[in-house]
Amino acid sequence: MKIHKLTSIMLILSILVITLAACSSSGGNETSSGLSTATPALSQATTVGATPTPQPTPTPLPASIEVTSLLLTPGKVAVEEEATAIVSLKNTGGVSGNYTVELKIEGVSAQKKDIVVGPQSSKKVRFQISKEKAGIYQVSVDGFQSTLKVSPGFYRSSAFGFTIEFPIDWVVDETESAITIKEPDEGTQLIIMLGVLTEEMSLEEYATEFIEQIRGILSTFAIVSQGSSTVGNSIPAYDFVFTASSSGYPTKGEAQIVFNGTKVIILWRHYVSTSFDLVKNTLDSIVQKFRLEEPTLFGIPRSEALFLYDTGPLTLDPTMCRETASAFYVYQIFSGLVTFDQNLQIVPDMAESWNITGDGTIYTFHLRKDATFHSGRQVTANDFKYSLERACDPDTDSPTAATYLSDIVGVTEKLNGEASDISGVKVMDDYTLQITIDSAKSYFLQKLAHPVSFVVDRYDVESGEDWWETPNGTGAFSLMEWEEDELVILERNSDFYDTPSKVEYVVFSLWGGYPMIMYETGEIDSTGVYLDDLDRVLDSTNPLNEELVTVPQLSVAYIGFNSTKPPFNDSKVRQAFSYAIDKDKIVDVIFKDSVVSADGILPPGLPGYSASLQGLGYDPVKAKQLIAESSYGSVSNLPPITLTTSGRGTVSDLETALIDMWHDNLGVEVDVRQLDPENYHNLLMEEKDELFTVGWSADYPDPQDFLDILFHTGSEENTGEYSNASVDSLLEQARVEQSNAVRMQMYQQAEQMLIDDAACLPLYFGVEYILVKPYVKGFVLNPMGFVCLKDVSVEPH
Repeated sequence: MKIHKLTSIMLILSILVITLAACSSSGGNETSSGLSTATPALSQATTVGATPTPQPTPTPLPASIEVTSLLLTPGKVAVEEEATAIVSLKNTGGVSGNYTVELKIEGVSAQKKDIVVGPQSSKKVRFQISKEKAGIYQVSVDGFQSTLKVSPGFYRSSAFGFTIEFPIDWVVDETESAITIKEPDEGTQLIIMLGVLTEEMSLEEYATEFIEQIRGILSTFAIVSQGSSTVGNSIPAYDFVFTASSSGYPTKGEAQIVFNGTKVIILWRHYVSTSFDLVKNTLDSIVQKFRLEEPTLFGIPRSEALFLYDTGPLTLDPTMCRETASAFYVYQIFSGLVTFDQNLQIVPDMAESWNITGDGTIYTFHLRKDATFHSGRQVTANDFKYSLERACDPDTDSPTAATYLSDIVGVTEKLNGEASDISGVKVMDDYTLQITIDSAKSYFLQKLAHPVSFVVDRYDVESGEDWWETPNGTGAFSLMEWEEDELVILERNSDFYDTPSKVEYVVFSLWGGYPMIMYETGEIDSTGVYLDDLDRVLDSTNPLNEELVTVPQLSVAYIGFNSTKPPFNDSKVRQAFSYAIDKDKIVDVIFKDSVVSADGILPPGLPGYSASLQGLGYDPVKAKQLIAESSYGSVSNLPPITLTTSGRGTVSDLETALIDMWHDNLGVEVDVRQLDPENYHNLLMEEKDELFTVGWSADYPDPQDFLDILFHTGSEENTGEYSNASVDSLLEQARVEQSNAVRMQMYQQAEQMLIDDAACLPLYFGVEYILVKPYVKGFVLNPMGFVCLKDVSVEPH
C-alpha cells in the first residue's frame, strides 16, 4: 500500500491583517481578524438469484427495548449554540428491534430518529439542539426530562474550551479564526483571536513572536507596557498595551494571550486613543468574565473517548482507497470476509469459516448470520457479490481492484467491460459465497483482507456519489462526524457481530496543532514521534521514554526510476545513481539512526527477507565508471533530470542530501518538482519525472505484495514502469508455487535480480516510534502500520 504519511509537518503561526479603520471621535468601525493555523472440497454450484434484500422499515417498539436515560450537554448554552441531547437505549431481548426515538421540547415533537438496537445491547442516540430565543426549555424523551438554559449575553467555544459573558444587547460575529463581540450601534468591541501552538513555548515567548509579527505589518505599532497578568478567575495570561495609527488616526489597545493546552486565545481590543480610556472599563469587565473549560466536541467528555491527532482520510470508499491515511479509517468502519490478527495471521471476519478444494482454486465462505450493516440490515452473500462486482466495474475506476482481485476468475473481463458480472463469484445461498481463482495461490486469502474486498451497502452506494462521506459500514465503529481538516469522530457500533469496541468514541483532531505538544498537554492520548523530538524521547531519564513504543514496520522507502524515459531506460545509469548515494550516512545524519538502511526491497520481518542479499553499496568511483560505460558516455550527455516529490515549497533534508550526493559524486544537476502531498500517489503515475520519491507498506505479509505488485510488467503499482522478462517469469512461477520454501527462494532470486538491475534505489526500512499514555490499554501498532481501535480501552485518569 502506498505510504501516505507526513514525516514532518510545517506548522506556522501567522497573523491575519489587522485593519485599523479611520475612527471618529465618538467611535468607529474597527475590524480585526485573528491568529490562523498554517501549522488471510466443494464442487461448483448454480448461482442463487441476487435479489437485493429490502431495507428495514421502523416497527413498533418491542417490549424488550427501553429508554434508560437522557443527558443534555452542556446544560447552559448561548442563543443558537448547539447542545447535545444523548438518549440511551437498552434491548434486553434476544432479537434486534427497531425504535423511533422522539425528542420533544416543551412537549412538542422536535426531532425523530429511527434506530435499530441489536439483541442484548445498548445504543446511544444523539440530537443536536439549538434555540433562537433565550429562555429555559424542558427537553424530554419517553418521560425522561432535562432542562436547557439558553442565555443571552453568553458565548462558548467548545473546541477551544472557553466561555465569556457580555451585555445582553451586544452581538457576536464569528469567523474561522476570530470572534467579535460588539456593541450594536457603537464601535466598542472585543475581538477574540484563535490559534494553535505549533511548537513548545511560554506565554511570554509566544507574545514576543506575536508582537514582532504585528510590527512587520504595522510600522506605527508600539508597545506601551507588557508583562504577566491574569484574566477571568485568575487565568494566567500575558498582557500588552499598544498604540498604533491608521489613516492619520491614533489608536490605543490592549491584548491578553491565554493558553488552553495547545489552544491559543487572544483577547484583543483597540479604539481611537482619545476614547479608549472611556470604554476600557466596559471591556475590562467583559474580559474578567472569561472562563476556561475542558474543550469538548459534540458533547463527548474526555473520559469517554480516545483522542488522537491525524491529517484525515482522502476517501472512505473501500474500493478507492490506496494509501495508509484512508485505509486506517476504512479498516475501522468497514469489514470483509477475513482479517488479520495481531500476529498478522488470517482469521475469520464476516466469514466464520471456509473450505478450499483440493486443487486450491475454489473457496467456499460460510458467512456469519449475525452480521449487519450499521443501519441494522443483515449482510448476505449477495452483498459481497455486489461489492466485488462494483469494485471491478470500469465505471468505479478503482485504483486497486486489478492488483488485489484479478486472481478471481472473470475479474479481468469485468474490469475490461467485457462481462456484466464476475463469473468466479457465485452466491450459493444467503450465507454461502463461492470464489474461484485462476490457479492455487497461497497468498490469496491475505488479499481478501484488503479494503477493496470489503462489503458495502448497495443502497448506500446508490444514494449518491458522495455516499462515502456518511457511510453505512459493518465495522466496529460507525462514522459519527467528519469535518474536513477539523475533526473525525468514530462511534462504537454496539451491534457489532464480534466483540464490540471497548471505547465508545475515537476523536481525531485533524491538523489541530503540533502533535507532540498536544500529547504532552494531555489533549491527545498517542502520537508518533517526529525527528525533532526523537533524542529527548529516547533519553532514558526523560519521563516520556517510559511511554515510548518502537515498532519496526514492513515498509520501504525508495527512489523510483522512470525506466521509460532517458536516461533511466539505461540500467547502467540507474546503477550509477544508486552507487552514488551513501545510504548509511543518510540514515545516520538525516534520520538519526531511527530507520534501517535498505540494501534490498523486502523489509526485515517479512517472509522472504534475506540478510545475505547483495545491495548496490556506496561507491562513487564505480558510479562514474558506470556513467562512462552507459549509452550516454558522460554526464554531459545526460538529459535534464528532475526529482518528483511531495511538498509545498520546502525541499526536505533527505531530498537535499540526495541531490547533493548526485552532484558531488556524479557531477549531475537534479531539479525538484513537487506535487500536492495529499494527492501525491494518485498523481504520480501520470506526472512523474525521471526520478521520484515513493514508499510502500505491506498490505499483507508476503513478498508477492512487494516484488510482484511493484515491479511486474504492467502492474498498476509499477510506477516506474519497469519491465524485465526474466523477472516477470520468475515472479509468475512464484505465484503458483506450492512449496513455501521454494517460493521464498524464488522471491529472493527475483529481488537480487531487481537490485542488480537497479529497478529502484532502496533507501531505508521504516520504524515507528509512538507515545501512548499509561491509561490507554491495547493500543498496539502492528508492523503494517495499523491499530485495531476496537481493542483499545481508556482507563479513568
